[in-house]
Amino acid sequence: MSAGAPKRRIILGRMAYYAVVLATVVLAGCASQPGPAPPRQHEKLNAVLWSQTAVEHDAVVRQSFQLARIQVEKALADKTWTAAVEQEGDFARLPPAVILDADETVLDNSISEGRAISRNLNFDEKLWREWINEARATALPGAAGFIRYLHEKKIAVFFVTNRLAEEEAATRRNLQAVGFPVEESFDNVLCNGEKPEWTSDKTTRRRAVAASHRILLLLGDDFNDFVSGVRTGLEERRKVDAQHSERWGTRWIMLPNPMYGSWEAAAYGAKRGLSEAERLAAKHAALKK
Repeated sequence: MSAGAPKRRIILGRMAYYAVVLATVVLAGCASQPGPAPPRQHEKLNAVLWSQTAVEHDAVVRQSFQLARIQVEKALADKTWTAAVEQEGDFARLPPAVILDADETVLDNSISEGRAISRNLNFDEKLWREWINEARATALPGAAGFIRYLHEKKIAVFFVTNRLAEEEAATRRNLQAVGFPVEESFDNVLCNGEKPEWTSDKTTRRRAVAASHRILLLLGDDFNDFVSGVRTGLEERRKVDAQHSERWGTRWIMLPNPMYGSWEAAAYGAKRGLSEAERLAAKHAALKK
């Protein structure tokens, strides 16, 4: 063996040692690198996903419009029939009408909710107004067929919506784009604030329609679409519901909307000025466990 052999072995040994150390460091560094961030959890994710993708959602909506047709036929045959608690006096000879809410009743705005989720927002006024002005909401399943049926029956259609008066032009464009009748001879798109007395409580607008038409049916996705005094706490809403329970499925047709509505604020008594954390805590407290 040459004199330099031991020295070479020492050098090679050290090289092998450093190679192992380097590999260990590299592997450790790779392990510490963050992977793809997990999707953010969002309070409305399941509700919006169900509204956009579930066959069950579409089935309930179509079922609601099918039931509405059946009830319209009954209402036409009974001149004493009215769906509006605001309708008074001798209305038997008035021309027939049906009142529908717009958003989540005939128009599908779930894309706007999806955008809010993608930005990790619960509700953003600016995003909502931008969406309205795009006028790209699609018709909910069965809505177009039901409104065509009403048109064929010569039944007036009124859209009573809580979109603001300054958003009426965009709302009309959207309704026309999906084939819904927007009248020129009279105003059938009644917005929040269009008249001083037309507030977010829809009673005054239902009363305005009832002055000229016999209201056969009300369709909406929120309790406020049917009766006043529902923007309160959970127990108060139950009491109002008990007074009108026989109207559901006959004169009143409710469509599903798990994404938003006055039901959400009822968990915290419709109090204003609460933080997001306070609202979330109130919802957890309202859960039955």
